[in-house]
Amino acid sequence: MIVAYFSKLAVTFQGLFSILLGILGIGFLIGFHELGHFLFAKLFKVRVPSFSLGFGPRLLTKKIGETEFCLSAIPFGGYVEIAGAAEVGQGEQKDAFATDEGSFAIKPFYQKLLVMLGGILFNFIFAYFTMILLFMAGIPKTPHLSQPIIAIVQEQSPAETAGLHIGDRILLINEQPIGRNVQEIQKAIQPLALQEATVVIERNGIQLTKNIMVGSRETEEGPVGVLGVEFDYLPIPAHSLKDAFALGIATCNKWIKETIMGFAQLRRNLGNVGGPVMIISMAAKSSSQGWQLYFLLLALISINLAVLNLIPLPILDGGQILFYSIEAIVGRPIPHKIREYIHIATAIMFIILFIYLTINDISRLASSYINSILTLLNMR
Repeated sequence: MIVAYFSKLAVTFQGLFSILLGILGIGFLIGFHELGHFLFAKLFKVRVPSFSLGFGPRLLTKKIGETEFCLSAIPFGGYVEIAGAAEVGQGEQKDAFATDEGSFAIKPFYQKLLVMLGGILFNFIFAYFTMILLFMAGIPKTPHLSQPIIAIVQEQSPAETAGLHIGDRILLINEQPIGRNVQEIQKAIQPLALQEATVVIERNGIQLTKNIMVGSRETEEGPVGVLGVEFDYLPIPAHSLKDAFALGIATCNKWIKETIMGFAQLRRNLGNVGGPVMIISMAAKSSSQGWQLYFLLLALISINLAVLNLIPLPILDGGQILFYSIEAIVGRPIPHKIREYIHIATAIMFIILFIYLTINDISRLASSYINSILTLLNMR
């Protein structure tokens, strides 16, 4: 009884520690983003009255030079208060309309642009640097990087009949490229029940073409195609600095492109988007699987954070860049009241989206938890 109690207690503490690491990871990315704004502001001699990690009530404060550094209660956000840059929700805004030599308002457009881009650049830098280091260290198997290989070939299955082997990697199905996701393979096979499919595989570095008569499995929606295989991922070995540099850059470039495409299709895929609870859950889960997967996920989140801030909405860096660009073109500032109303309207929209995604996250996590319990009960 005592051993079982302490075992459960250890599991609980491990879970809480993983959640804490998840929150700290997200907080670090936000802080690193704001550090980019801060350093570019300092580079151009712009005063920064306050630098806060989080929003809401202040837990800790420390004044260094002219800047008051704060740790606030709500960890999902942060800000750098910049003198001469009036932004709703960015500190006390005592110097929001300053026009002295340390004011953001009097600086040339290119300096304003770089200060606003500073956070985005720092998020990209973190992702590139992290991925290069991870490729140098080696990365455990993960669907984020590795392509799936066949791990099990079931007896008397279509795959066995066609001569597929353990270790084979599927490249094409009916001339359609297959990505790094097992679900993509299943999605391509399911409509082909009892049909012949042309499958291109890679085996020991050699490409082979197989004609497979796809099997069938009955579901509530009707018959779906099956191959009779199970998949797994291979770990990525450690690389030299030169190779790791090339792989890290290429991987981040790919993720940036995919993230931009994902945000472009956000309206159609909103139900599948993870919110803050899901992000912390993923970060917590990855932290329990080893430091490599933890930092890999942080790099991926950092790219998402950077691309998100490029969206031209006033509550984001992209919106501020748009405002300052318009002001540079027309030669006069946009009235503060107009900017304030637009900012508040956008903030309300984001709060509604935040609540919607949080409800979705909790619903999905609860559903997953219930399914896990039911699976365990059925196993008994």
